[in-house]
Amino acid sequence: MKLLSLRFSRASSTYEDWAIPQRQSAEILKRLDTIEGSVLDVGCGTGFCSEGLEKVVGIDISQSMLRTYRQKGFLGICAMAEAMPFKDKSFDCVVSNFALHWTSIDQSFREIFRVCRKKFLCAMPVKGSLEPLDFPFLSPEDILERLRHLGGKLRKVELRELEIPFKGWDLLRFFHYTGSSYNPSKGDILRTKKSVERLILSIDNPSFLVLFFSCEVPQ
Repeated sequence: MKLLSLRFSRASSTYEDWAIPQRQSAEILKRLDTIEGSVLDVGCGTGFCSEGLEKVVGIDISQSMLRTYRQKGFLGICAMAEAMPFKDKSFDCVVSNFALHWTSIDQSFREIFRVCRKKFLCAMPVKGSLEPLDFPFLSPEDILERLRHLGGKLRKVELRELEIPFKGWDLLRFFHYTGSSYNPSKGDILRTKKSVERLILSIDNPSFLVLFFSCEVPQ
């Protein structure tokens, strides 16, 4: 977790300029279902998903990302999705955009269900994203089954492909400048010059396959 926090902190000054699919995903997610009452943004980053919401609190593992988040006027707390510092049923809604695939997803879902009173909305890249990198993305079916197993009642589900508008060396810069140049199953994806060249040649049309869903949480 310290390694991820460091990577995202280093990317905090460049994230908003380069995280184009992440911003697009946040806008789609906020239109997926109604978001009302008090809101928790899990893995808030610099605030893409919090923008336009009222009564919102964000958590993130990166203090530098939270610094930008707070500069926008939001309340941001440094915390992990797997162990949130809130009482049971503290928020009406929980939202999370492009964050939970970095976490222990079952424990994150449990914590979200614990602190949420009504509705959970999430956008997460899934299997089929950036396949040459062999990132351990879960399948949409696996994620939805985990939700059901924990008692979540699905309301809306969408699967969309979001283009990453960078190729070649700019694609590598995208990974660096968004803090995502790390594969948890293999380590740094940009380890050597040879691996860099292989990466450039292997990805013609880079994109994320993103699962969007909203669900009612168990009471």
